[in-house]
Amino acid sequence: MRNLHLNILPVDLPDVEICVGVRPFDSGDGMRELRKAHVGTHIFKRVTVDEYGKKLDLIYAVQLDGKDCTVLDETKTIRLHENLGIARQLVNESFLAGFARRKERQIVDIEPLKVVSSEEEHNFISQAVKGAKVPEWLVVRLAHTIDARVFHFDGRPPFLGLVLDHHTHRRMARRCSEWLADGLDLAGLYVSEKVPFHDTRIEPRARLVGRVSSISGSTLHLTDCREGRDTVEARDVEVEADYEGFLRCLNATFNGRGTSIDKALFKLQSEAQVGPKKLSELRRIENRLISKPLRLLPGIDAHVIPHLDTNGKRFPGVHRSSQPLYVFDRTFNKPALNDAKRGISELGPYSRQGFTPSTPRFCVICERSRKGEVEQFLRKFFEGNNEPGRRCFFPNGFIKTYGLQGKVIRFFLAENASATAYRSAAQDALTAVTTEAERWHLAFVQVNEASHNLRGDNNPYLVTKAAFLSQQIPTQEFMIETTRRKGTGLDFILSNIALASYAKLGGTPWHLKVNNPMAHELVVGLGSASISDSRLGSRQRMVGITTLFTSEGRYLLGNMSNAVPFEEYGKAVVQMLTSAIERAQTDMNWQRGDEVRLIFHAFKPLKDTEAEAVKAVTESLSGYNVEFAFLHVSQDHDIVLYDTDNQGVKAFGAGFSNVKEMMKGEFAPTRGAYLTLNRSSAILSLTGAKEVKKPTDGLPYPALLHLHRSSTFTDMKYLAEQVYTFASHSWKSFDMSGMPVTIGYSHLIARLLGRLGGLPHFSVDSIHGRLNRLRWFL
Repeated sequence: MRNLHLNILPVDLPDVEICVGVRPFDSGDGMRELRKAHVGTHIFKRVTVDEYGKKLDLIYAVQLDGKDCTVLDETKTIRLHENLGIARQLVNESFLAGFARRKERQIVDIEPLKVVSSEEEHNFISQAVKGAKVPEWLVVRLAHTIDARVFHFDGRPPFLGLVLDHHTHRRMARRCSEWLADGLDLAGLYVSEKVPFHDTRIEPRARLVGRVSSISGSTLHLTDCREGRDTVEARDVEVEADYEGFLRCLNATFNGRGTSIDKALFKLQSEAQVGPKKLSELRRIENRLISKPLRLLPGIDAHVIPHLDTNGKRFPGVHRSSQPLYVFDRTFNKPALNDAKRGISELGPYSRQGFTPSTPRFCVICERSRKGEVEQFLRKFFEGNNEPGRRCFFPNGFIKTYGLQGKVIRFFLAENASATAYRSAAQDALTAVTTEAERWHLAFVQVNEASHNLRGDNNPYLVTKAAFLSQQIPTQEFMIETTRRKGTGLDFILSNIALASYAKLGGTPWHLKVNNPMAHELVVGLGSASISDSRLGSRQRMVGITTLFTSEGRYLLGNMSNAVPFEEYGKAVVQMLTSAIERAQTDMNWQRGDEVRLIFHAFKPLKDTEAEAVKAVTESLSGYNVEFAFLHVSQDHDIVLYDTDNQGVKAFGAGFSNVKEMMKGEFAPTRGAYLTLNRSSAILSLTGAKEVKKPTDGLPYPALLHLHRSSTFTDMKYLAEQVYTFASHSWKSFDMSGMPVTIGYSHLIARLLGRLGGLPHFSVDSIHGRLNRLRWFL
């Protein structure tokens, strides 16, 4: 067995009885009021108790001085180690109170508790400025997170464990009035205000207020601001520590050295996230925690045990997902392969026979001054990138590889790199079509790398994409800088563009070979997008997003609700899902009485509105035996899995000065490894050492899978392995993905809609019809 480690430290609880106050639970607001009124003196926990066959919804309270609780109606005695939820609250309160007494450790967040390190080696800004004096208001330090949680591994009794992790904390706690006095131009920067926690032991939180548009004396006039906050006094706000604000303030403070300091900070922060260093820091904190007991209540102590590893008895069982197999022949006369790129190259795409359009029509939008370079690039794309003296990985080109008969291509030139020029070229391409037979199947759009930073109507690609989408025509972007790549690097780029282009034409590159369940199964990606070009401005329109796949990965359609006000969003989601599933019923030939399973993947926690909408849709499927699972798949969490047998892989590329720095993915677990944390949660490694992009990316976090409590299908092993299979199944790129395609596609749609929403004349309602079955978002 490999040497695996988890950043979970078990807590050994004493077998003691404690007194708790008891009251029936009435509401979340009531619970919050109790906690607010008794900060630092009591802890409160909602519990469900089974008494005489009846489930009671109660509040338990513990008085932290160890005396009988007097703030609730009744009292009772409970055993601590049988009530892990209460023990969890006591452990978290013990750490909060302990750090609050140590003034040198600043508490900056809660749930999980986040504490700024006082170690000098973790003072990144002082190291980055190389001897310059750092003002007290500027903080860039390592911060540790600590949180007690209940774990329940397969076949093991539940236990309480501490989750330890660390990240960088950055804050510029200086009033804007002081920046104005120093002559700093605040125009264009976002500003934030300090908002106190109800628990004064925690530092006030920075809340975004708006972006400075102009300044009148000490008054800041804001745009993209919170409602009713179009002006603020400079003394009441600070510069938001986002990239632009942070860099401008660094330049003002350190005589124009902001960029070099920011690069030094990035290097220091990246080094802290590399596997060996991250595990070393875990062990350093662990040694402190296990050296002394943890006081929960007067006379009652718990003890922290070293973190879980495979040498101990408590480590959960580790499972390995099967390698996905790809099918390229609908008759199954050719074998399924475990390498999608090899399958496309040797066997061609799944939909090769009878595919239309067999001679697709392409238009190209590019700058007039770049036309020669673009022609050379597209020739390599269509015919192959063959260079003498080396092995070529895209030798046959798009037309031959994907079994097309030919192409029609025409250029429409933008006079310069502006959005206005690109919009004009796109309109020329659209007006050149006079009949349905002349319709463009795909538009290639050349842009410059710098244009990616432009917003809304100033972005040439966005205005071009919006123009073509309004006519149900997908687009494929490429940067002029990309066309200048050489050798193998260009081969892989061309190969990925070809894959995405074929999918946008409506082609099916491959299916997955799976053991089909007895039930008709749909795997549904759920997402949503706010249609706005601002961070804080009115976001009145919401769009629901869904992508539908069969269990073998066959893409059925991507559907979106209309853009609606937030209060109508739940109804719109119901209509969207109902429409999508009705189309799936027809495609999959469901018969009354059939078993139907709906598995929903979401990249954001399922809101109550969305959960109720999904339940309403499943309940409407009368005549079928329906079961469903709501699975939240997240990369934003703090559970870390280490594999100390993995020393990483060599990273190819410039910028590394020695062999050690050329390794990436050190201690990353094998892709496909997974383990269950409790009945409704598991972690799954979707990024192994090979999939880490570069050494500065550090140790990858596994995906956290959490099953919603309303689910009726609860086989976590089945669900985890399905997520892994679908994470090997994107038609955007041959590279392995860090998320399943269900979520990957929904996220791509949401991101594009968010950007397109900044265009004044773009209507999301135009992206319907034939585009629903094309992968226009790849």
